[in-house]
Amino acid sequence: MIDKDTTFLLGAQDPEMREIERVVRDAGLAALHAARGGRRCDARTAYLADAVVRVGADGVARAAVLRPALPFVEVECTLDGRVPACRVDHHRPGDPGFEAPPEDFLRGASLGQVLALLEREATPTQRLLAAGDHCLTAAYAGRCPGVAPDELLFLRASWKARISGRSLTDVVDGIQDAARRARGRLDAEHGEARFLDPTEVPGDLPEGAAYAGVPVRYRDLLRDGTLKEMFKGGTPAAVEAFMAEHRRAGRVVYGNPWRGYAGAYDAAFR
Repeated sequence: MIDKDTTFLLGAQDPEMREIERVVRDAGLAALHAARGGRRCDARTAYLADAVVRVGADGVARAAVLRPALPFVEVECTLDGRVPACRVDHHRPGDPGFEAPPEDFLRGASLGQVLALLEREATPTQRLLAAGDHCLTAAYAGRCPGVAPDELLFLRASWKARISGRSLTDVVDGIQDAARRARGRLDAEHGEARFLDPTEVPGDLPEGAAYAGVPVRYRDLLRDGTLKEMFKGGTPAAVEAFMAEHRRAGRVVYGNPWRGYAGAYDAAFR
């Protein structure tokens, strides 16, 4: 049970984190946002936070204070110099939800962990959000109890349409086209579809490959010139092999074999 004075410190924004914030505030608890350099953290800086902010409805981040005498919960982030009362996460070894399989996705997903801390049952929509965030490919394959793949597609496509300004029809068509292209690129020898030229990666490839149930390896050129390679939808053994391959090459590696994804990058990636 969470103390009424507990503050939840939230990491990078995504559909699951938006729902976590809504749930926390609905429970009458405080929610702040992890920040680095005065700006709310994104996925690359969430574990390097050096301050906290409060992001308002206008999207502006304003400096905030995390009172040292009161407990706080870190949600998919870490704040330098502070020790939380507990952590909610599923990204790194040792995280509470790291090893949770698709069949136990609520225990694995950060949203499910927050609901458990607040002693609340997940709604149907929250189950969709949790499954999609924790183990997307498995959820589309019907491995998450109570999660219908067609409902999951509609929910995620609606979110993508909202944040991108595209129409829902365009997003769904894009996902289905990417699914077809992923199936067409499936390499029987490697057991994955490969898109190693960043200029040829379909915009909806990660979603489309997950929807198709096809493991996919693809590359993205980041704004700072870093080439990043990602692998999604693979078995634990395949993900571990991907991570080992890039570690041997001296690259920065992250991922979770239990959730079926990994990535690697460095500025000199070739």
